[in-house]
Amino acid sequence: MSQSVGVAALLAWQAMLPSRGNALAPAHTEMLGPVRGAAIAEVDTCAECHAEVVSQWRTSAHSVASFNNPIYRAVVDGFRNEVDAPTSKFCGGCHDVALLADGAMDGPVEPTDERAHAGITCRTCHSIVHSEADGNGSYTLTGAPIPIPARGDAAGVAAHVARVAPAELRSFGMCVGCHRAFLDRTTGNTHHLIGQDDVTPWQRSAYAGSELHLLDEELPAQDCRGCHMPLEEVALSDAAATDGKVASHRFLGAHTWLAAIRGDASTLARTQAFLTGVASIDVASVVRADGTRVLPADGAAVTAGERLLLDVVLRNRHVGHRFPGGVMDAQDTWVEVTVRDAHGALMAESGGEHEASGDDPTAHRLRSAMADEHGKPVLERQTNRFRAAVYNHTLGPREVTVVEYALDVPGTLAESALPLQVTARLRHRTRNLPLQRVACEASVSPRGRAFRSVHARSNLDACIAQPVTDVAAVEVWLGAGSEAHATQHALPEWQRLYEHGLGWLRAVQERAGEARPSLLRALELVERHGTDRERAMVLSALGMLGAREGRADEAMAWLGRAEQFAPMHPAIAYLRGLAHAEVWRWPAAATWYGEALPAAAYDDRFFLDLALARGSAGDDAGALQAATLGLAVQPRDADLLRIQALSFGALGAPASLLASAEEAYARVLVADMVPRVRARCSATVPGCAEERNPVHVHAMRPVRGE
Repeated sequence: MSQSVGVAALLAWQAMLPSRGNALAPAHTEMLGPVRGAAIAEVDTCAECHAEVVSQWRTSAHSVASFNNPIYRAVVDGFRNEVDAPTSKFCGGCHDVALLADGAMDGPVEPTDERAHAGITCRTCHSIVHSEADGNGSYTLTGAPIPIPARGDAAGVAAHVARVAPAELRSFGMCVGCHRAFLDRTTGNTHHLIGQDDVTPWQRSAYAGSELHLLDEELPAQDCRGCHMPLEEVALSDAAATDGKVASHRFLGAHTWLAAIRGDASTLARTQAFLTGVASIDVASVVRADGTRVLPADGAAVTAGERLLLDVVLRNRHVGHRFPGGVMDAQDTWVEVTVRDAHGALMAESGGEHEASGDDPTAHRLRSAMADEHGKPVLERQTNRFRAAVYNHTLGPREVTVVEYALDVPGTLAESALPLQVTARLRHRTRNLPLQRVACEASVSPRGRAFRSVHARSNLDACIAQPVTDVAAVEVWLGAGSEAHATQHALPEWQRLYEHGLGWLRAVQERAGEARPSLLRALELVERHGTDRERAMVLSALGMLGAREGRADEAMAWLGRAEQFAPMHPAIAYLRGLAHAEVWRWPAAATWYGEALPAAAYDDRFFLDLALARGSAGDDAGALQAATLGLAVQPRDADLLRIQALSFGALGAPASLLASAEEAYARVLVADMVPRVRARCSATVPGCAEERNPVHVHAMRPVRGE
């Protein structure tokens, strides 16, 4: 975009953060017309015609999202005690709509209050007529009456459908308002922080239509409903059924503990089946003491007294947001690795104590660590104490990571003990054990017992042990005799090596080069036996490696070869732009990014890259245009807001517009204290410095006899 095109139109855009300030603040929820909490809470009328949907909903996390959930109740009560009741409305916009609508979150919430047991009901989702990309309950709820049609009344049915199925219901935007959250001074915090956000990772993925960041296997585009509301056969009568099916209202996710608390064995089984296989694990490589890398790991030689490095590869295969998602600071997902000798005796392990203790220092954990002002991780969801995210080991959609384990082979290891069996498991439970302890104490307190006594569906005991789900597992054999125990891997050899390479590409730049041997070997294999798409995948990954290492010409050569097998793929244009951006060739970067723009969909990260390249190339109007596109889907991104303000200044925007842009940026920029908090964590919290290193070595615990 040239400097002279569209500047006036861009300057007319008002640069400010979204503001929905009203009596419900700090929730960003708005009510259209009179909305009564009792009406929102009522579901029995819906069940008369929609027995199947309501039956499914009663098994869902949505049905116990309010004070009837002992986990949420412990957290929100703690927040209200530490901060105050009115500020807790920022929780109420998504958890307690019935209470929020009547202003009941401003004072005490009693166990006998029916609205406190409502959850997220039919009349919540089916009354949302508008939503915004901001989060913290950024939707508009109508209180318009719902016409109930008589049987056989076609006009009445049409009127009913028009009221309960507004356009927003068919859009992923309805989910954004509550599955994106942020913290700031209005929520009891000292500065802006990103909170729960399942939306942003999806926006940047192929599932949302953006194929820019990785030339991957072909994936179906789908939004939240595609995964969490698949069509399901009806067991009960339901007026909404088509061909005997309805969109599932179980909203299956990862709430295994909630299913166990409710004694719902069927939902627990469904949820564990839903979780199994969403991510993968592999032992892809062994690095011997002399630096020799064995690719793949299977059959690597083992010498007594040698230290081996095992590269364990994790990939988010099927989750459209981060895995684990939701409140990532409270999730408990970890890797467990064991090494056994040929006789089955346990020789070494890592993560084996985590299931019982919840705090095994040898376990690699997939979580985000939020710290308080002293750098100490906050484990019990006291969000008002959050000051900085010190690290995040969760995996974005299709993302890969490498986790290194050090195995000290005993000097006394006999040949008869070979081969060694290495087993790696990716394990998951809903919440960390410190949070479970808090929820357990709250559920057996006088207040907790009072809540549990009101309704049978609210009689939930958070002291029940959490189920642990094995999401994925793999075994490999090392040393002499391994060939007799060859394991059938789910992935072909080229793909195991390719994904190992992708994992190293995610590492710090100094170690990105460790991707090269795996990618080159994968290329040899796909050139002999692979499809065109597979060749393009590996070649583009080599192009990405060249870009990361600042070898722009090498990257362009690899990408040129990739284009022969995947012509016009948008990732190739994007990676060409990245290759130039990494060496500050901004005009060329902006040109290539421009080629990729039509395929960007909702990808705010791409819009940021484009805005940065255009601004650095001197195209201020083009930078402003890209920033505007990004802010439409990510309104509180500090970098986009900064580019917006700089572009306004360069284009001579009116002083009032420039001032509002600068103020918007100032409200969300990274606080000065964040680096100090992270440094304090590294200095004072055992293991924090290692965890902040994107790739670090987990020393396996030796086991003497079993």
